[in-house]
Amino acid sequence: MRSFRFQISWPIRLCLPMGVIGAFAARQALLLPVRYEAVQARFPAMRPAFAAQGVGDLAEALVWVGGMAAGLLALVALAGLLLRGRWVLGLVRKACIAAWLAVWFYSVVLGKATGALQTHNIEIEGAAPDSYNVFMWRWDLLWPALLAGVAFAAIYLLAWRRAAIAAWTGRESDEPGPGDLVLENLRAHGADPRFRKSLWSSAWTHIFVVLILPWLLTYFGCVNPYRVPKGSGTPAVAVARVMKVEKKKTKKKRLVVNPQSAISFHVPDLDDSKIERIVEEISRVTYKADPSRVMASAGKMGVGGGKTGGWPDGMENHLVRLIRLEYNGPGWDDGMDVVSRADLNFLDAFRKMTGFNVATRPESHSIGLLARYPKGYAPPFVYMTGDGGINVSEREVRILREYLYGGGMLFADCGSRHWDGAFRSLIARVLPGEPLRVIADDDIIFQIPFAFPNGAPPLWHHGGNDALGVKHKGRWVVFYHPGDVNDAWKTGRSGMRKELAEGAVEIGVNILYYSFTHYLELTRKYRR
Repeated sequence: MRSFRFQISWPIRLCLPMGVIGAFAARQALLLPVRYEAVQARFPAMRPAFAAQGVGDLAEALVWVGGMAAGLLALVALAGLLLRGRWVLGLVRKACIAAWLAVWFYSVVLGKATGALQTHNIEIEGAAPDSYNVFMWRWDLLWPALLAGVAFAAIYLLAWRRAAIAAWTGRESDEPGPGDLVLENLRAHGADPRFRKSLWSSAWTHIFVVLILPWLLTYFGCVNPYRVPKGSGTPAVAVARVMKVEKKKTKKKRLVVNPQSAISFHVPDLDDSKIERIVEEISRVTYKADPSRVMASAGKMGVGGGKTGGWPDGMENHLVRLIRLEYNGPGWDDGMDVVSRADLNFLDAFRKMTGFNVATRPESHSIGLLARYPKGYAPPFVYMTGDGGINVSEREVRILREYLYGGGMLFADCGSRHWDGAFRSLIARVLPGEPLRVIADDDIIFQIPFAFPNGAPPLWHHGGNDALGVKHKGRWVVFYHPGDVNDAWKTGRSGMRKELAEGAVEIGVNILYYSFTHYLELTRKYRR
């Protein structure tokens, strides 16, 4: 008996899956507006966030793109099943390319929508929009489209096989088609297996170095221990000037009286009173803060009372560095570019004021790397700014809390009104039960090295009018400036007046001095 073997024709193999996927895509495109409205109704905070990021317009465009791609797939699938000819096979291949473009556009819209959740810090069913959760949300919504993309890649490759070409054109050939060559190379590692293996090894090495290794470094990266300059100096204070107030001379009145009168007109001259002279001397003197707020000439900045400047617990010949915190959110690196030079401009100004050596390159790293510093050699303060949402994991929250309690200080700088709300939420997570509070104008952090009689210099007021902070065990662990100091540090001062920009630099110097001094005192035991 002859065995019967059922074979599926190439048009059915390729066009039937294409038609099924097209029908599924058409259904999803029709349901997208309804689902989009439903998810916004369920989570009302999404509506303004999506509107601000333009997600609604992209979603509407996706409906049209998805609908047209689905219609094209259905028509090409039907034509491929019923008609023959090289042009039909060409349509099948082009439909696969159109499907890839639709999948790409869907991934763009999905990334924009989930990015809006991160930017506006919107929780979904109690889950914070940290990096892990956003990745899982994207994966849950994207994997069906990616699977369809893989299917179209397979259809496109098979459409170049010799048998598929013969099925539509009716022309048999002994030569393998392009698709046959690709499949054979994948199966047998090509004509030279050693070359093919080395190619795969190179590809995986690049993937590891470019993608995987940077991610691993956020957990196991290396850091350069922070060392404060060694020496002895003084907290150079602003000097109060004594202003003499000239006494206005008045002409004494003379009385003309009868010397034979029984009434005595002799009145004691109060101007000759000793007590009055003391009161007058006191009243002649008033005190006025020096508006230039220049450093005293007693010596260079530091502690210990010496003239060289520095801190006795520091180390010789080390640079003053400014380290920014990287996080998942926009604007964390604002001003770090080679044109704005915000960080480097601040360090240059600090070098001119103090004579200390400073870093010549901007420096930043993730919050997670704070845990990698040796005890006693962490940055005394880290700088943080931005203009959108702040998305950090629970692990990063814990690391930042331990850093602050261990002697470090967070210098936060508000870049926008939206960032103000995001930062307040972050501090509530990092330091629960220790809210931000207004720092009094006479606090020591506003007194040395530069005097600010009215508190922090007013700038753009994104987060209010007053500097805020969190104090833990008598030490400020968070200093929050509400007015975008970073913009004043940039080249050109962002249009700000020179005297205000100078104040922005000087408040940075005060924070640096405060953090250096307290960190070294608290961590001295680790450096012995």
